[in-house]
Amino acid sequence: MASPAVIKDDVKQQASDSSVKKKAITKEDLQARLEEMSQRVLDPKVGLYGPQSMAWRIHKHTSVMMGAGCANLLQLAHPWVSQAIDQHSQTQTDPLGRLRRTFLNVHTMVFGSLDQVLDSAIKVHNIHAKITGQVSENAGQTKKGSEYFANQIGSMLWVHATLWVTGLRVYELFHPPLTSSEREQYYEESKLFAFLFGIPESAMPDTWQDFLQYYDSVIESDELAVGDVGRQLVEYIFSMKAYLKLALNRHKMHTSVLLPERLRRDFGLPEVTPRLQKQFDLDIKLARGFFAMAPDAVKYMPPYLEACRRIKGEQADLAIRFTNRIIYGQQLLVS
Repeated sequence: MASPAVIKDDVKQQASDSSVKKKAITKEDLQARLEEMSQRVLDPKVGLYGPQSMAWRIHKHTSVMMGAGCANLLQLAHPWVSQAIDQHSQTQTDPLGRLRRTFLNVHTMVFGSLDQVLDSAIKVHNIHAKITGQVSENAGQTKKGSEYFANQIGSMLWVHATLWVTGLRVYELFHPPLTSSEREQYYEESKLFAFLFGIPESAMPDTWQDFLQYYDSVIESDELAVGDVGRQLVEYIFSMKAYLKLALNRHKMHTSVLLPERLRRDFGLPEVTPRLQKQFDLDIKLARGFFAMAPDAVKYMPPYLEACRRIKGEQADLAIRFTNRIIYGQQLLVS
């Protein structure tokens, strides 16, 4: 049993962590994080990570995009995020455009050169700086009429966690699990990505296991709460284009399985019955076989292939340019 002194220290630490997470990320905060991050980059041409990194090893795979819906809904379960998207984004008028812009920035940060990474970080911060408003409904601990702002350490940390936890989880559906040391390397690398949003290292848990405990604690808390706004956004996301109905229905099924049970239920997604789980498992099996035989242009994300050519001093080929145009709306991202 912990001593009273230890318990008191733990309580003080939790209060301190909570206070830090409530703070806004200023432009000066972002600049300090970017300077700290830049000092850790060994080769500006390579960028944050490079071919030997765990970040590239995991996020280079097209199959990881199967988790996009899960990560998106985990974020929408945070009332501040759903309110910001509802009031400030073009999700309901230009849903594919918004997805393109989101992935363009994320993949530029992961695969870009240092200059490209810094440019994306500043661009995203400036966009978020304009996203403020009042909450339109009660949802968990978030009260109607209260103020929200996108550049808050706590909400940004949660968005960061959804990307890195979901990415690894989906990767391990298709590949052997990482070792303990590989997970720690993956987590240490994720801190560089967090710096791009102005999140200080002091707000980050120490280890991967601590990070998972933080993630689980948020899932179980009333920090996440699905309100009418979140449900309406999700309903629209999975029915936004009639010609995508079959693909969106399949993705909705995959998302149902990947989401925590509490959030799956609150979003009104299909129940994970033995039959649905069997369909999901079959899809994973078929996808494993497909990607094992697929050419690199299909198996890997085009910004990864483009980055590999950049490092070698080569230009992106026509296949990369074409795929970039389809996914991101432009031929080149990280050349």
